[in-house]
Amino acid sequence: MYWFEQAPLWIIWLTLSLSLIVAMVAGYSCGKLVRRGSGESDSSDSQGFLMSAALALLGLLIAFTFSMASARLDARRGALLEEANAVGTTYLRFQIVDEPYRSALSKDLLSYLDARHAFFEAGADPSAVDRADDLTGRVESRMWDTLAGWVSRHEASTSNVSLLQATNDMFDLAASDRVVREARVPITIIRAIVIYSLIAAFLLGQSFAPKKDIRPFAATTVFVLVALAISLILDLDRPATGTITVSSVPFDRAAASIRAMETARLANRPSN
Repeated sequence: MYWFEQAPLWIIWLTLSLSLIVAMVAGYSCGKLVRRGSGESDSSDSQGFLMSAALALLGLLIAFTFSMASARLDARRGALLEEANAVGTTYLRFQIVDEPYRSALSKDLLSYLDARHAFFEAGADPSAVDRADDLTGRVESRMWDTLAGWVSRHEASTSNVSLLQATNDMFDLAASDRVVREARVPITIIRAIVIYSLIAAFLLGQSFAPKKDIRPFAATTVFVLVALAISLILDLDRPATGTITVSSVPFDRAAASIRAMETARLANRPSN
């Protein structure tokens, strides 16, 4: 699992390609030895049919896994967009409370944005992710205590429910974001596809043994493309280190908008 997670994708693709080609050559060599020992020289139509079925099943497995990895990418993108919308909504609702709670909540929200930005920038570094999560938790606790203080002083306010709901949703979406980032295609499925591909390459090479008209380039190209498809699945399944990642631009835009509104609010605040 560590190698699939950390190795550069081009190394994974090259390793898989070479492994599949070697498996195909090994199958061809074994087929030659077996047929030489048994004295058989003709090929069986049923063997070609079974080979076609095996390759078709391999294609289905790759397509199924690709769909799974793509769905996880969409889930990560959706979670980030929801969180970006949630922080904007929460900031606007904080503006309906009176001072000094409004300024305290707005200041904490700016710190919260910094903590979330640190989380997005942490990449695949577990310690950096944990530090960002810890910072997020501390800011959330401080923000919730401030909000609870305001609610306790304004128990009859009709805005209490919306304030608490918006803040709670923002916290929940931050936690959900980490969950969807850690949701990956099970490594058992990746291993099964790799093993199945190696077996299919071996069988294909074996089916070439009785043939006189062999097209090794076409067969090699097929398994190079299979290795490329598996590498693409791994790329989609890497939330931080792959080439296909979810950009934090929507969240950054929401954060920039909140900072601009807060700067304008402070500039327009009447001086005592």
